[in-house]
This record gives sequence, structure tokens and C-alpha cells, in this order.
Amino acid sequence: MDLIAKQALPDDWVEDMGEKQILLKGRGGVGKTVILLQMAYRAYQFEEKRSLVLTFNKALVADLRRSMALLGVPRAVETGGIGIETAHGFFGRLMMALGIIEGYADFLERYGEHKQALLAYLDSGAVSRDDIDKLICDQADQFGWDNVLVDEGQDWPSDEIVILRKIYGLESLVISDGVDQLVRGTVADWSTGVGKALLRKRRLTRCMRMKANLAAFVSDMATNLGIDDWVLEPNTDAAGGRIIIVDGDLSSQPERLKEWCDEAEALKNAPVDLLACVPPSLAGTVRDCLCKPATEFVSLGHRVWDGTSRDVREHFATSRDQLRFVQYDSCRGLEGWTVINYGLDELWDYKYAQWVNEGHQVDDLYTSDEELAKLHASRWVMIPLTRAIDTLVINIGAQQSFVRDALLKVAKARPDIIDWIGFEDAAAF
Repeated sequence: MDLIAKQALPDDWVEDMGEKQILLKGRGGVGKTVILLQMAYRAYQFEEKRSLVLTFNKALVADLRRSMALLGVPRAVETGGIGIETAHGFFGRLMMALGIIEGYADFLERYGEHKQALLAYLDSGAVSRDDIDKLICDQADQFGWDNVLVDEGQDWPSDEIVILRKIYGLESLVISDGVDQLVRGTVADWSTGVGKALLRKRRLTRCMRMKANLAAFVSDMATNLGIDDWVLEPNTDAAGGRIIIVDGDLSSQPERLKEWCDEAEALKNAPVDLLACVPPSLAGTVRDCLCKPATEFVSLGHRVWDGTSRDVREHFATSRDQLRFVQYDSCRGLEGWTVINYGLDELWDYKYAQWVNEGHQVDDLYTSDEELAKLHASRWVMIPLTRAIDTLVINIGAQQSFVRDALLKVAKARPDIIDWIGFEDAAAF
């Protein structure tokens, strides 16, 4: 799988770095985050350049830092390297260094206000280009980056785009745009104000993360969930892959987790190479408390990295024996050899209700609020469905649901790659 992913990055894509703003567009599963890291790694390896990777997902930051630590990639000023940070963390330190804020009290609550103050300083000349250059020179370890790579760029607010361009210039930017994987709001526009000569768009349609069976399954699920514009080409170089659907309460069956871990270890993977995603109902109810399936798994003597805990998300897993757990809201960008999705139907219901409660204004005469809520929930479900490499486990409740109906349709069409466990094996489909 690593060799296949490396083949997805042509040399001329790297040659554009520093010359043009690069925009990588593709749906979940095409390997956008991996390509970003490979571009940063090649820039470090061959030109000793420093690249900063920015994302909004703390769990993803921890996971990527683990990958860089295992590869031995530094972030040194002298030899180049790769830094990985959250956007909030980076912009906070930038504001502090430029005197926009004096501390981090109420920082997140006043984040939008602070961004507008920073832009006003930059636009008025109160913070000049010379000030920025001096900051980069004096604090090179923190701000001296040759390239800035933005993960999940579709979610970026316009003011943050402007700030990055004013600090580093648009030619230093590489943006990963996950089509339909919005989390923070409206779709960001990275093309405005960029001439054609300075913009390089790359469209990714071939599935580089998932094995072929998984890619075919996910495409069928998109159709049955009402997503009509899904385009994802299965990778025939990565044959195989399987889907397991579990009816009922999987969180109380830790022995199944052990079984899937054992199967992965037989293929020389480790528990840390797996990923379990849970809905809010299964997360810990108090600070630092493990989520329910993690608690059950630990009771059998196993180890976990529970990213549903706020404090744990700040640090990556430190042992190969730790099985990773995250909430669905933090799973975007992550991957696993085997991915276990607990209560996937709950995720759909949760996102449907979230859309309705946000009170969106519907101006389209041909689309109802209910239809938009269903589409929003369905697009969210596609995010955890595209996290797996080899084995995708989907857990649903025994009750009828929109997700169950979609799964049944795919199971009837593809019984050769799907195992259905429980509820009398879904009445043999």
C-alpha cells in the first residue's frame, strides 16, 4: 500500500512547490493527506526545506506527529524538516508574537475577533513586511517555513486564507481540498485572487487508501445514501478488502475487537494500526474517562489510546499495543488497517438533527430542509466509511434506519465481500 501511494505523486507535482499555489481536490480515500506528507517529505529529503502542515483536527495532528517520529523526520531550521500543528495553535502563537494578544485567556471564544485585529494590523501597515521578515528570522523554529501545507482546506475561513498568504505568499501554499467533507461551515475558495499562472489544480479520483473491494462498497453506499455525484475509481493494484456489518451492541463485545486485532497482527500489523470510531453517546461522560468500548477492551487486559479524551488528543500513541479510539467528529484524515465504526446509524441521526437544529435557510424551491439535512448526514457518514485500508467494520442498532436500509441494498448486491453478523445475519439479506 505504501508503494502504491508513492506512485500517486509524480515528480512534477513536487516541482511546483514554491512556484505556484497547489490545490489538491478529491474525496475521502484518495490519499490527500498522505500525498501532502509525501510532498513535504520530498522537499525535506532532496532540498532540506522546512514544511508546516496545518489541520484543525487534534487527533490527526497526534497521528501525523507519530508518523514523523517513526520516520525520524526533524523540524530543524538548519537541516529542514516537517512541523505539524493545529491551525488554532499556529495562529495563536503568531498573534502572540506580533503583539495582537497578550495571553490565551478566552482565546477560542474571541478567536474571530483576534483574526480581524491581525488582518487590520497587516492591512494598515501597523505590522509591515519588514516586521514579518524579522519575526521569521528571529523565531525561525516557529515561523520559518518554506512551504505551508493545509489539510482539509475546504473548511478554511476566508480570513485565515488571507492571513496565510500575507505571511508566506500564495506560492508557498499547498492545499488539500476534501470534496464534500465539510466540518466547519461553507466551502472555502482558495482560487479567488490567484492568476492562472500561479495556480496549479490537481484532481484526485483514484482510491489510494482503500483496497478495491472497499472502494466499490463505498461507491455503492454513496449511491444508496442519496449522494449522486460521488466519483471514486477503485485501485485495481490493491485487490481485496472486506466489509463486516455487526447488528446490535458491539460496544459490549470486546472479544470481537481482540479477534480483529489478532487478525491484523497475523499480517504483521499492530493494534495501533487499527482505528475505532464512536458516536457521542459512547464517549466518556466525565473528563479523562474512557469511552465505553475502550473501557470494555481494557477490562480484558488490553491497552488503548483514547482520543475521545481532550487531554489525550494532545499526544500521539506511544505503544504499538494501543488500539486507537476517536469520536466521529475527529476521525477525518485518520486511517487504519482495520476501522471499526460503532453506531454508524447514530452518527447519521446525530448529524441530521444537528443540521435541523442549526436552522439553515433553504432558498431552493426544489429542495426541502429535510432533504438537505439527509444529504448533510449522509456526506458525514461517508467520512468514517473511507478510513479503512483492508477491513471495514460497521456497527448499527437493530432498529430500522436510513443507514440500515442502504447497507442492506449493498449487501444484497455484493454478498461476496460482505459478512453480516447478528440479527439472524440480516435474514440472509
